[in-house]
Amino acid sequence: MSNIRPLAGKGDVEIFNAVRSATSPQFQTRIPSATQGNIRNAVDTMRNFPYLRDEFTGVLIQRLIGLYVQHADWDDPLKLVGSPRTLKRYGSTYEQAAVGLVRARTRNFNQEYLGDDVYGRYNLPTASVFHPLTFDHYYPVTIPEDALLTAFDGESGMSDYISEIMNAPILSDRNDMYVMKTQCFAEYARKGGFYRVHTPDVGKADSTDADARGLLRLIQQMANELKASPMSSMPKYNAMSWVTPWRDSEAILFATPQVIAALNVEALAAAFNIDRANVPYRIIPIPEDLFGIGGNGGKVQAVLTTEDFFFCWDEMLETTNSPVNPIDGTRNIFYKHRGSITPNPFANAVLFWTGEGSTESVVLPDTLTTSKPEFVLRVKKYGQPAVAPQNVSRGDLVQVEATIASANKTAASFQPVGIEYKVEGATSQYTGIDNDGILRCGLDETAESLKVTAQATYIDPATPEIDQTVSAALDVPVVGTWVGGIKVGALSGLTVDGPNTVKASASVKLTATAVKTDGSKQDVSNLADWSVDAHAEIDKTGKVTGTSAGSAKVTVKFAGATADKTITVSD
Repeated sequence: MSNIRPLAGKGDVEIFNAVRSATSPQFQTRIPSATQGNIRNAVDTMRNFPYLRDEFTGVLIQRLIGLYVQHADWDDPLKLVGSPRTLKRYGSTYEQAAVGLVRARTRNFNQEYLGDDVYGRYNLPTASVFHPLTFDHYYPVTIPEDALLTAFDGESGMSDYISEIMNAPILSDRNDMYVMKTQCFAEYARKGGFYRVHTPDVGKADSTDADARGLLRLIQQMANELKASPMSSMPKYNAMSWVTPWRDSEAILFATPQVIAALNVEALAAAFNIDRANVPYRIIPIPEDLFGIGGNGGKVQAVLTTEDFFFCWDEMLETTNSPVNPIDGTRNIFYKHRGSITPNPFANAVLFWTGEGSTESVVLPDTLTTSKPEFVLRVKKYGQPAVAPQNVSRGDLVQVEATIASANKTAASFQPVGIEYKVEGATSQYTGIDNDGILRCGLDETAESLKVTAQATYIDPATPEIDQTVSAALDVPVVGTWVGGIKVGALSGLTVDGPNTVKASASVKLTATAVKTDGSKQDVSNLADWSVDAHAEIDKTGKVTGTSAGSAKVTVKFAGATADKTITVSD
């Protein structure tokens, strides 16, 4: 059937014969190939035999209409960003894996290397994320079978008819894909992502040219920093705190239409070192409300990231049809799309907004002294000396470093052979510390402090076959706000409002409202975690869709608070 793609401009004779070539030998024996002169006779002959008519229209719908999917009028602005990976035929989860950097070790010619040094295991640092199935949609359309066959007018009536009946479900699917991709910005924020940069509000009506130049300079500065930074400094720029390389050729700027209008397009093109003609692809407008983040905490201006920000995969994309209704002679066409759209937590992303910018705090653990050797644990900024203990902000990184002082500094046997770090007391799955001592605090961390422990392993020359250990710990205060601008611990309650009933296959919108200790309220629907126990489905924004009659309990969680609402689903 590839010879008739796309449909636009294809004549009825070519379409008829393409469908006929995919039918059974019995059909082809009864119905000859069509020409410009006999196509109406071929269609009329086929209509006199119901079993031939059913076979023909079934192939036409399943094979031909499916080819039209790529040729609808409206293009998703994010169509080429995060293009779906290969169709998955088995399973409902896609595993994304990444490999980190290998730590260099210095050769010491005064040290005796033992069997473990030569034949020990040096496992590669790896990390993986599982992307589950996130949507399973179908779009039904009813068509009269007689109208489908009557569309063969000898010219291009069939291609025109198919375009007419399929435009609505295809455009609906593309619209839904676009909305789901935009929801990934808030989801990425919930996972502890975005390196945040404070900027003025360039999109407001009274913004100045100086504000616009300032934002443009910040965008260019961050693009250059990402381009020039070594991989070892990249963990602070992504939700996984991973050494993801920055690919300058794949950089994309998502910005609100107001911001793009305020900035000079030629200057934006120069910042990305691209031709002005490529701006529509590399600089993409996203309405402010679709970003789904900000609120009282700040107003989104732009997001600088790469093409792999959206992680998409398809499990099914097909068109099927029902048998002919014997009463009214209609068929139902079902355009089905099942797959996943999720944010890629390994993708580097910088958020430019009017809220607080990211900070890199410095934490100094307690000093622990041992007889031999003496382990001194320090935490410092790059190229700076250690300072007094500080807190860690939600969504930020701190670097924990360990320096070792031996009682006998000339004895190579006193050198440490490994240091392990761990963090206790965390409530967020995105809070943790890696083997290099990089401590990350998730944006959704509700704990007021984290206990960080560093354990060093060393060799005592008296018993070199036995590893010795020593450790130090520090309680690190946790400060800062969520992306939504709410201070964790400053929440007095959480409410969920909306309709009490919904019909099966229909949808209603619920609203989650955070009540602060000062009495003020804020809509946190896009930032909260939604779930429902039975008889309904719920998306990331609080939209409930009934699936079967019964009582559905909706639960919403945000900043350590929980609220419930029961909805009755009716037939």
